[in-house]
Amino acid sequence: MGNLTRRAFLKGSTLCLTALGGLKLGLHANPARAAWSGERFLVYVYLRGGIDGLNLVCPIAGPDRAPYEQRRPNIHLRTTGSTAALPLGSTNFGLNFAATGLHELYGQGKLAIVHGTGFPIGQITRSHFDAQDYMEHGTPGSSSIGSGWLARHLAGSGQVPDGAVIPAFSAGSSAPASLLGRRDAMVLDDPNSYHPNANNGTVDGVPRYKLSTLMTLRYLYQGSGDLDLAGTGAIETVELVDTLNIANYTPSPGANYPSSGVAATLGNQAKLIANIAKRGLGLQVATLDYGGWDTHENQGDGTQGDLNQNQYANRVAGLSQTLHALYTDLAGAGMAGRMVVVVHSEFGRRVRENANRGTDHGSANPMLVLGGRVRGGQLYGTFGGLQDGQLFQNEDVMTTTDFRQVLAEVAAGHLGSTELGTVFPGYAYPGPLGLLPGDPIFASSFD
Repeated sequence: MGNLTRRAFLKGSTLCLTALGGLKLGLHANPARAAWSGERFLVYVYLRGGIDGLNLVCPIAGPDRAPYEQRRPNIHLRTTGSTAALPLGSTNFGLNFAATGLHELYGQGKLAIVHGTGFPIGQITRSHFDAQDYMEHGTPGSSSIGSGWLARHLAGSGQVPDGAVIPAFSAGSSAPASLLGRRDAMVLDDPNSYHPNANNGTVDGVPRYKLSTLMTLRYLYQGSGDLDLAGTGAIETVELVDTLNIANYTPSPGANYPSSGVAATLGNQAKLIANIAKRGLGLQVATLDYGGWDTHENQGDGTQGDLNQNQYANRVAGLSQTLHALYTDLAGAGMAGRMVVVVHSEFGRRVRENANRGTDHGSANPMLVLGGRVRGGQLYGTFGGLQDGQLFQNEDVMTTTDFRQVLAEVAAGHLGSTELGTVFPGYAYPGPLGLLPGDPIFASSFD
């Protein structure tokens, strides 16, 4: 932690309570649901900054290819050569040439892509802050509800098994707004540094400085107020990390997380999620952020195959390698069917490249859904088109699928939510896109 302060220490943990006599974060008042729902989990990956989805999944043939090249004379993905887009089966679309890991998963039927996701037309915004708030709260046009959509899902009847030690986990320095209102979410970036530093010997094998610091903090936070509960929760998180030996982890064979470059942190955090998931601690949801997508200039020329010279493709390569490693890691442990990964960003970019060979804030974007149960190897939804008269405000890819439809299908079909009206208030869920196989849960109506 470096120089330990009361504020810095508390920043390492969300407000949480500790069950008496056990290693368990938070209180779970609801009864456990059927065992299968407790064994499945969601990894919610948020690409902050607004990824250019049109250069992640682009038209390589058909009527949209010509306007794509015309509106992006420099940065469009090519169809031949070393930087050619990777074809998505017999469709007219291809993946960015740097997304080789994602392309492999698509070919294996484990990755699905949903076209044109975003806000309803009346709630479209090109503000990073508003768009992120609306999406993570699950309430387009408003962020006043005071809780995140993942937190509301977890609050549903029986969503968190009674024996869950870590039902919600955020890999990073702080929990995202999607978990706002959830008191039992563990927030952890690097388990090797999640303890007071420095040492002057040990007492029963425990660093003396660490032992004395934790004893002092326990003395300071003995009350029942929020600040005391936060302090107690942070202390218990440190002890839980130590007890579980989370810092010691070996991925499954073939799971090659990036360890250098722009995605090194992302790779370490994804590996931490796999580590937690494999330990049988009742994980239900995990969050992961990957920023740097606000590419207003020098996004990367379509002929630049050297990733060091192509900032966008370099970042795509890191995302692709990380997700491929995460899937391989869980598959190696026989757990791929328990995991669904949803990749999301606040908005896409304008169709036309700007004068700086970058892209400005836009609207609709593809979403990625990955997992052992996912009906992958397919494109879902409708691509709005790039021809005259098809763009939103003559600038952006048109929204054709409400992002909540994708999230609701995963919440219901994978996590077993029966309270979608609470998870996404005011949203009339039209039913699944077919991303997942049918579950008994779909036999019931959704309120």
